[in-house]
Amino acid sequence: MLTVKQLQTFFWVARLGTVRKAADKLHVTQSAATKRLQELDAVSSTPLFESGGRKNMLTQKGKEFLTDCERLLDLLDELERLKHSSEQPARTLQFGVTELTAMTWFPAFVKRMRALFPTITISPEIGMSSDLRAKVEEGRLDLAILPDPAETSNLARVHLGDARFGWFSPPGDFEVGTDYPLHELARRPVIEQTAKSIINTLCARLWEEAGVDPNRIYGGNNVSALAGLISAGVGISCLPIALFTRELADGQLQLVRTIPPAPAVGYYCCFLKHPHAALGYAVADIARQSCTFGEVKV
Repeated sequence: MLTVKQLQTFFWVARLGTVRKAADKLHVTQSAATKRLQELDAVSSTPLFESGGRKNMLTQKGKEFLTDCERLLDLLDELERLKHSSEQPARTLQFGVTELTAMTWFPAFVKRMRALFPTITISPEIGMSSDLRAKVEEGRLDLAILPDPAETSNLARVHLGDARFGWFSPPGDFEVGTDYPLHELARRPVIEQTAKSIINTLCARLWEEAGVDPNRIYGGNNVSALAGLISAGVGISCLPIALFTRELADGQLQLVRTIPPAPAVGYYCCFLKHPHAALGYAVADIARQSCTFGEVKV
């Protein structure tokens, strides 16, 4: 992965002609500057500088990369000015989140955003991941926190963290501390969310791999309502563990250990790729620092 220090070193070597002059400009040792260039060269498909000669002359690939490098460094400078200026322009970010994110770490993220970007207002929209993704791609949302989004050429994805899910049952239906195969779980009705739900898709793969076709019940997309159906003895369901620690502690629900275990879901900050996406990456980094779905022992 490229770093800002590598890009800065490449830029000044290209501009000033020698590693020594670039090192002086950046206030680093010549060996440190050389190491950065070597690291950059290692990830480049073709050489960026011509071999030989006292001055570092750019290859054609190097000239093309220099143009991209200048643009990126300008964007980073612009972002720093936006972050530190007392006259920052006011802006509203239309931000999509799913229910799990909204109910766990999103408030902490908003608090950090206010501290670092006081003139930026977060306008959240809570919805299904498929709907939020479509709105990002259509430009109706600036960013969205999405579970396991597919890679596309127009969408930037920054991994934030993983949410652990587990199989929940009414208390007493299974022995505590015992690992159960999926065919044992399938003896109870399985309460599912809509087909658009990522956890539904992941669990369907597990059932298929296990050669099991359980009795499925549609329970809606409100996870609290699903938990209520489980507690009432309607069936079992795969839910985010972090949301139900209190119910587990109070004995209203039971977490069942399974072989294979319930899936974990990766969450990503997604936004459109474009030449001025530096703010998107900065916001994604703040989201990554804020993201926590809780640690729970199964």
